[in-house]
Amino acid sequence: MTRVEWPTLARILAWILAVSFVIGAIVFAVFAFELLGHSQEFQPDFIEGILDQFEVDQARWPLDFAGAAMLVIGFLALAGLGPVMGRLTNAGDARRGLLTASFLGAGGLGAASQLLYIGVKPVATSTQYCDCGLLAEEIMARLMILNVAGSVEVSLISGALITIVVGLVVAGTVGREAGMPAAWLGLSLAIAALAPVAAILALLYLYPFDVLLFLLVAGLLVPIWAVWLAVRARDVWPPEADDEVEFAQS
Repeated sequence: MTRVEWPTLARILAWILAVSFVIGAIVFAVFAFELLGHSQEFQPDFIEGILDQFEVDQARWPLDFAGAAMLVIGFLALAGLGPVMGRLTNAGDARRGLLTASFLGAGGLGAASQLLYIGVKPVATSTQYCDCGLLAEEIMARLMILNVAGSVEVSLISGALITIVVGLVVAGTVGREAGMPAAWLGLSLAIAALAPVAAILALLYLYPFDVLLFLLVAGLLVPIWAVWLAVRARDVWPPEADDEVEFAQS
């Protein structure tokens, strides 16, 4: 099997993380701020209004799905960076376990949040209805499912933002020790400080501040952090790599 060096794997995962989060954040902003225009015309009848809304949701689902799918990919890349960044420490360093667990946990929670959304949204907003004569009851049940699923999604994302804090602090520290610039460490600490604030705002539904801070963290700061890592990865080597180089030269 062909060996993949640390810089190569780190660069691949970091670029996937950056690109996926930027695209996902853009799509998220489009829907959060209704940049495609208002979803529907005003309907005096509540049920008819919801039916119209579901038709709009179905028409826009391909774009909505693309944004959520990109975030899934980004969170999975984030999870993969945990063990990779952990290699920047010695095998006996306890920080390796903290970093790996933090990135894996945050990536798993984030990916789960978007997979839940992908699984619920198209079914709950389907324009096919039961012919049993209980349309109003069915619509209200679907709205409740959407509300519950949305609440769980926000909780999972908030959990990811909180879980990643320790990993970012450790990653910034070990990355600096391995050759990353001091400014990159500062960026890691800044994201670690803003992430729990974004989580709290999201849980409190403080629109638009929750959306704006999430976009700042996930759509701007994390991609910059990841691109910076990808660009400098060739200058950063884990301790094991240094040992191998010294052994080869001796």
